[in-house]
Amino acid sequence: MESLLAQTRRFVRERLLSLEGDTETLYALGLALRELSAGWSRLPDEIRAELERALQSVQPLSEGTLGILLEELSAYQKAIARAAAQAQPPRYPTPQTVARSYEQLRRARADADPRRLETLLLAGTLDDSAAPLSVQAQTLMRTLYAGQPLGDSNASVAVLVGLAFLQANGVAVALDGAQVADLTRAVAGQADLHLPDAPAAEPDPRDWDDIVDALLARYREPLVRTERALNETQLVRLEQLPDTVRATLQPAPGPSFEWRYLTLQDLIWLNSEITKSPQPYSYDRLEEATYYQYSYRQSRDVPLQAARFLWGYLKYRPFARGNLATALLATLAFLHINGYETRLPVEHAAEWITQVALRRKHPLDAIRQIAAPALQGTQPEPLRELAHHLIEHYEPALHALGEK
Repeated sequence: MESLLAQTRRFVRERLLSLEGDTETLYALGLALRELSAGWSRLPDEIRAELERALQSVQPLSEGTLGILLEELSAYQKAIARAAAQAQPPRYPTPQTVARSYEQLRRARADADPRRLETLLLAGTLDDSAAPLSVQAQTLMRTLYAGQPLGDSNASVAVLVGLAFLQANGVAVALDGAQVADLTRAVAGQADLHLPDAPAAEPDPRDWDDIVDALLARYREPLVRTERALNETQLVRLEQLPDTVRATLQPAPGPSFEWRYLTLQDLIWLNSEITKSPQPYSYDRLEEATYYQYSYRQSRDVPLQAARFLWGYLKYRPFARGNLATALLATLAFLHINGYETRLPVEHAAEWITQVALRRKHPLDAIRQIAAPALQGTQPEPLRELAHHLIEHYEPALHALGEK
């Protein structure tokens, strides 16, 4: 049963992170599942049996069965809430906690969507409430960083919120500055996190603002210094560039001294070919996604430019349907027209793009996994001819990705 509940939590968490589907139902269901997980062992046997049947009845999980499951859980809402309260679940941070962490760290206003932060925080706490607090904090940190809710400093804010979560729930946070810097780099690099797990005398009774302020009094300098160093090496988001740079951003020489780019019209056409019909789209979001192809700093690094493009496109997802499939083929096409060949087996393609979309794989690592310079003298095909070949070759993967 625990396995089935864990699978359901994982499914809902991934849907929350994808920002697709009925987000209101997903959010309400996520809250219900978090409460159910906390109070499961304290529910009466007959109610547990009925909830087991409810969870079993909606398998396999799909967008259409989530509303049914929410209705089933709602019928036992009072019993679930009582059981969860008796279990004393962890204290969870709020969107205000994240905003406060950013504002006190950066001494600037946090420009973040509160609903987006709520969704990320819920996804980050949809873990087994019986898991060690260090494991729960790791999930929270990774999810906050993966969602990139803030214009900058996402790694250091994720660390700050995660450490506040540990301290609020009775784990002694006694790291030194070097350990906090290592932790921030590990969050940004999606590496293993080494978090404290030694219990304090008791949970910290202070409110979230006071806990965050106390942590910043100790760790501001290593957090700011590490974030600044990360900014020198990570992919640069267009909106973070100075206005003067953004206004004059131009293609830079590539491996053949002439970059080739996909235009807005190319992406609209490609999405229509994939989905078999013209799709509604946001022009502003499409324009932002397209600009991520352009060079900045490492101007002759094709894999870096492809990773930047993939990262930006998955951030903005401009079309009503077919965004993952379009991201997959557009990235492969970008590599091919700029002097690279790709080695991505058809049977692994859908999983490859999904792992990047869910922030389980860094886009640059993903590109380096599949791309290699083409043989000298190889001439790339015309873009639309190449796209047709890619669509035909990856048809099983496109079918598996469906309307995502």
